[in-house]
Amino acid sequence: MDNITHSLFGATVSETLWVALPESTKRTLAPQTRRALFLASVFGNNLPDFDFLYAPLMHANPQIGNLLHHRGHTHTVPIALLQGLLMLGICAFLQRVLKRFHFTREWKWISWMAFLAPLTHIALDFLNNYGVHPFWPVDNTWKYGDWVFVLEPWAWATLTPLLFLLAPTKKGKTLYATLAILGLALSWSLGVVPSLMCGVLTFWTVFLLVSLFRMADRGKVVLTWSALAALLLCFELGHRATREIIQRESSNDPQFRLIDPILSPLPVNPFCWAVVSVEQSETHLRLKRKMIAPFPKVISVTTCSTLRFFGGQEPAETLVSLSELKSLRDQYCDVRDFLQFSRAPYFWKDETGLYFSDLRFERANRKSFARIKVSPQSPPCPSSRAPWTVGTLVF
Repeated sequence: MDNITHSLFGATVSETLWVALPESTKRTLAPQTRRALFLASVFGNNLPDFDFLYAPLMHANPQIGNLLHHRGHTHTVPIALLQGLLMLGICAFLQRVLKRFHFTREWKWISWMAFLAPLTHIALDFLNNYGVHPFWPVDNTWKYGDWVFVLEPWAWATLTPLLFLLAPTKKGKTLYATLAILGLALSWSLGVVPSLMCGVLTFWTVFLLVSLFRMADRGKVVLTWSALAALLLCFELGHRATREIIQRESSNDPQFRLIDPILSPLPVNPFCWAVVSVEQSETHLRLKRKMIAPFPKVISVTTCSTLRFFGGQEPAETLVSLSELKSLRDQYCDVRDFLQFSRAPYFWKDETGLYFSDLRFERANRKSFARIKVSPQSPPCPSSRAPWTVGTLVF
């Protein structure tokens, strides 16, 4: 997920804890406690993404370093716990050295926020088709939710009304109102979201704001988390219906078996799903890309396919020779390491060289961040390498 979404979830979790605390407990806490909970949760929710500082340095090819080490070790449960300790250390530094906070008994609640925040980050990143591998070193395979688009305006629209109403300062209210308006403006203006869903998103934001306005703080929190659960349920229904369509279509060809249906809903839209199906025979991988509308009476596949940025994707179908892929993997370290990341690998050669990419991230007229050029003078393979594996690709 994007870092604004991570920050909004961090703020919501800290406000949820603050609202849940009894008033008698709050009166015994230092005045800066609420601010410290906010800091620990929001900053802690972004700590795992500081891997961008070192990821390019972890491989001879900086691009592969980014692919393997962004969402790398920092997105695992053991390192998340260490990040919780780091967040506690930052809070202690602010208290004892900079004199920004003054705590005694508050550390219990701050510790909850510090340790929960990086785990929340990993859980959110699991929801999309990029994936995480949280159970290292016991299980090094990538795990994918395939539920939610990587930048989802529904999260902004659902969380900002609550945070706006609970914010204790005018600056905070201004920030959350700005984010809510920005999310709606981008949804309406970029052409990625159909007008129907833009209207639903706008209504949802206003409805939540009006509904929460007269509620007690605890009621506000309960309704907001219930709304998030309802949204996830909608995306799960779309996810399940789309998978059933893919499996039904794949069963028509006995030569290929479906090994990995890769799904991603379009932003704000559980009715349009961008799909890459990875199928395998004895000799080839077959990658098929298409748009699926699991509920065509609501939004048709024609409408889905004409949305800006997602329209005109190519190629629609690609055959990859397993023997050639294995040969290139054994010949080039870059290819070997790239296959530790890619769910839908394919390659091509032209006059400029040999290229690999992952079809789930390729778009027409737009270079993918997952596209690499393989150097013909491949350096010796490093003795140490990232441990991640793509469990579906075995050849």
